[in-house]
Amino acid sequence: MRESNKKVSLLSLLLTFMKLGVFSFGGGPAMLMLIKEEIVSKKGWMSDDELAEMVGLSESTPGPIAINLATYLGYQKHGFLGALCATLGVMIPTFFIMFLISMFFQNLLQYEVVQYAFLGVKVAVVFLILRVAISLAKHTKSSGFAVILFLLVSILMIVFHYLKIDFSAIYFILIGAFLGLLLYSVIIPIKNKQRKEKEE
Repeated sequence: MRESNKKVSLLSLLLTFMKLGVFSFGGGPAMLMLIKEEIVSKKGWMSDDELAEMVGLSESTPGPIAINLATYLGYQKHGFLGALCATLGVMIPTFFIMFLISMFFQNLLQYEVVQYAFLGVKVAVVFLILRVAISLAKHTKSSGFAVILFLLVSILMIVFHYLKIDFSAIYFILIGAFLGLLLYSVIIPIKNKQRKEKEE
């Protein structure tokens, strides 16, 4: 993975990820658009390609994607202290916001204006997720294998949903990882060997 050489202070890491944590409505996937605008477009700490690669890595490892990304970027810029500052930055606002909401949530839901506010947030979250998905797709290396795997998983998810088949998304991730390893360790070497034999 390529690394941006732009220098970043510990304070800047902390404050930037605290800002992102405050507006983390909809969780990690919805937060990705905000991360892209702040980290890639405004500050230039990562490139679009790096972000796409990091999203793939974060989705295949345990933990929320926003925290994984904060930890990775912080460590990339300032080692352990950078990872600590960025991770705490994204966690602290979320913790306090959720703590306050949990205290008053049931009472707040009694008000019709609050119910409509949450409805509006849900719509905005769906838009953010779609927008970041399209953006990341543009910077993902496309290949026949990737297209086939994407279509296959999409069709299976739709079919399983309508047939009410309980099939965890974790299994899709594991199957995708297995097929990717199979392609890398078996299929590609065989094709390369066949290509060399033809050239000889």
